[in-house]
Amino acid sequence: MLRLSAGWRSGPVLRVLSALSLSGVVAVAAAELVLRLLGLAPVNGVATVTEREFARLPGILAPRQHLVDRRKPSLPHWVTTDSLGFRGPDFPRLKPPGEFRMLLTGDSFIYGDFVDDAETLPAQLERTLSARCRGVRVINAGLGGATITDEVELVQRALPLTPDLVVVVFSENDVTDLGQTPMWTLLAANRRAKSRFPLSLVYPVLRHTALWNLGLEVAGKLRAPREMGAVTLDPSTHDPAPILRLRDLYRRALERLRDTLTAHRIPLAVAAYPSHLTVSGSQTAEQVRWIAGLAEAEGITAFDLLAPLRDSGLPTTRLYLLPYDGHPSRVGYGLAAAYLADQLPQTKLLSASCH
Repeated sequence: MLRLSAGWRSGPVLRVLSALSLSGVVAVAAAELVLRLLGLAPVNGVATVTEREFARLPGILAPRQHLVDRRKPSLPHWVTTDSLGFRGPDFPRLKPPGEFRMLLTGDSFIYGDFVDDAETLPAQLERTLSARCRGVRVINAGLGGATITDEVELVQRALPLTPDLVVVVFSENDVTDLGQTPMWTLLAANRRAKSRFPLSLVYPVLRHTALWNLGLEVAGKLRAPREMGAVTLDPSTHDPAPILRLRDLYRRALERLRDTLTAHRIPLAVAAYPSHLTVSGSQTAEQVRWIAGLAEAEGITAFDLLAPLRDSGLPTTRLYLLPYDGHPSRVGYGLAAAYLADQLPQTKLLSASCH
């Protein structure tokens, strides 16, 4: 009797559970449809490597992607990744004879958030240099949210590509980002999660859904909002202790990178890319001056991109993607590329390959 009674009761329970499961599936499908129809979330995004890809590729982006990134509906842009995990067109892992390889690393200012592949700083620099230098290739080793400690990792992974020059591009939020969870740590957790069962089975489908990409966007905003240029690190206007501590962390990481490259006989340069607030004069250029002074003290060639941007006389709404976003525009990157293409051949870093 007990068995019969239990079996009798299980029928309604199973029906209720089935109904709830079906309702959940319908609700998820409806939410996905609404997000797609209203354009509230993109259905794809640029993915980083899995653990298996991380073990065999020097880059950090999932290879062979070609998509329109619609994270900001007002700023859709084409993104292509090559077979080695970098943004841009394919190039051989083994450097051809006579080629000069320059590795540009930095945060989203180097990756080129919200501009097409051909409009990023590395892409425009390669085109501009090609007019006066033979066999120059500029590799885009940018990563959104990165700072110097992450850039050390990016460069280490790219050493097998035998770069002839590494340029670290400093953004004004790089020092404050050292006080947050490192992007490299977050990416490692991401790789583990999507490479292991059961997520590994559904991830290839999930990453192309609006719900998944909306969840990633919300999680990113909750975890660590990164307002570019919104914090002035001027010790004269803030408590100097935490600022000096973070700057010391930056200095030590930069020295570590310099020493690693020196051991491989690869020169290092630093370029400072200011925020639109600094270009407009809304905040001081103290950070740009600080990184230039640090580079000089460490024997590293430095380039100040504030001067050409201000000297252009163009408003910040042309130089940056304002009012939609604070990243540089195609025009801003073009000016920065022209300046670097003029300055680099005047140094011993690139003079042998240029006329």
